Amino acid sequence: MSDLLQYILSQQDQFRRARIPSLFSDFTVQRHTNPDGYYANVDIWEEVLCRAASAGLVVGRDGTVQRLLLETGPYLLQKLESSEWGRPLAINAVIDEAIARRQMLSYHAFLASPHSIYSRSWTELPWRFVAWGLEHMGLRQTVSSTDSRQTRELVLIPNLEKVAGRILTHLEKYNSQVDRTFTTAMFSREAAAALEIDGDLADKDLTVLLKYLSRDRQVLVTDGKVVRIIRSTEVVTQISKEDRAIASLKSLIEDIGRHVHALEAQIASSREKSQKAVETKNRPSALAALRSKKSAESVLAQRMDTLFQLEQVLGSIQQASDQVAMIRVMKDSAGVLRGLNAEVGSALDVENALEGLKEEMGSVEDIGSVISEAGQEINVVDENEIDEEFDALLRQKEKAEEEEAVENTKQRLADLQKEDNIEAEGAKKPTLSTDENPAIPSARSGSASKDHSALETTPSEGEKASSPDSSRAGHHGRESDHAILES
Repeated sequence: MSDLLQYILSQQDQFRRARIPSLFSDFTVQRHTNPDGYYANVDIWEEVLCRAASAGLVVGRDGTVQRLLLETGPYLLQKLESSEWGRPLAINAVIDEAIARRQMLSYHAFLASPHSIYSRSWTELPWRFVAWGLEHMGLRQTVSSTDSRQTRELVLIPNLEKVAGRILTHLEKYNSQVDRTFTTAMFSREAAAALEIDGDLADKDLTVLLKYLSRDRQVLVTDGKVVRIIRSTEVVTQISKEDRAIASLKSLIEDIGRHVHALEAQIASSREKSQKAVETKNRPSALAALRSKKSAESVLAQRMDTLFQLEQVLGSIQQASDQVAMIRVMKDSAGVLRGLNAEVGSALDVENALEGLKEEMGSVEDIGSVISEAGQEINVVDENEIDEEFDALLRQKEKAEEEEAVENTKQRLADLQKEDNIEAEGAKKPTLSTDENPAIPSARSGSASKDHSALETTPSEGEKASSPDSSRAGHHGRESDHAILES
């Protein structure tokens, strides 16, 4: 069992064991009898083939791993053949349906087309309606299964779109022109780093990717050797001499850097060999290792000097590129300011405008003053009416206070009358004389001292034991008090 088939059968969510016989059978007969089942099988095969290619399990006849292409024919059928279910008999119908949906496109047609794969020509619409009518009348078969022996190279559009999105996200970190200019080999390594795969992309995958990014996404320009990523604000249609020089310089620096790493590894290895030869007292081997080490160190020093000079040149180019971009922005800004100043006019025009503005603002203030004065005249208040209303409020308040005093007096008289009645009833009852029990004061004297403390003075001990004449005298005193309160 091939790695491709093993991966496909491991997709348990789609290739369930109960459904595998249906997927490997010739289900093209279900296109009219059971269209739902037919298109469900087609979708499963189409999706699993794209996922297998993304996983690096689709290998071409030359042994290269292809992530954006699918090679059909006997080689693919051999990779999909199972000892239990045989070969998938409807795989060619699946391919034809994918081509009809434009999910798979011919490799050569994709590269030769001058138009984007997302564009639709108006001339295609009439033929589409005619084909649809013929199909429903039974006069045309939409999908005719291709001969399984025919070999075709197809571009997997879903995979291409996903890979392009990841690479563009990876390249967003590069800002300057120097950083965004590559050779095709360098771009291939950048794409592999974005996809997190070892090595470079396959040559055909790289060709398809560059064509898609330049023609369909319009995010780069290339001449087949140099690649430059362009921004949305840039208008670049072809590779310039500066781009080629930058790409060549970067490639040379990269090559010398790899040579430096190799020389460093060679020096370390020669040092280790010389140490081992000394330990074994092998003088010829030790001397040979030391000579190799010295020779490598000499070459390394030369390569390091060259690398340093090239990096300085590249840094100067990058600085000059940034300055050019800055000058271009400054020129554009100067043009914008020139246009705006032309709209504003001269300083005299500005002064005239300000004077006119001041005059108009003064007119607004004058109009506001006139309106306020007119409002004050309309809202004149008669002071005599205010005084009369104030006097009426005072009289109303005095009347309310008098009524409240009368009510308080009436209440007080009622309380005094109640106390007199209580004292009269107490006088009718026999009381002990002071000689019999001098320690107990009379009830009348106690009541008078407690309840009329505000109107009478407190009696002495001798007055508490006085005769009935003194009681009558006190009673006449309270009547005089009643008279005073009533008046």
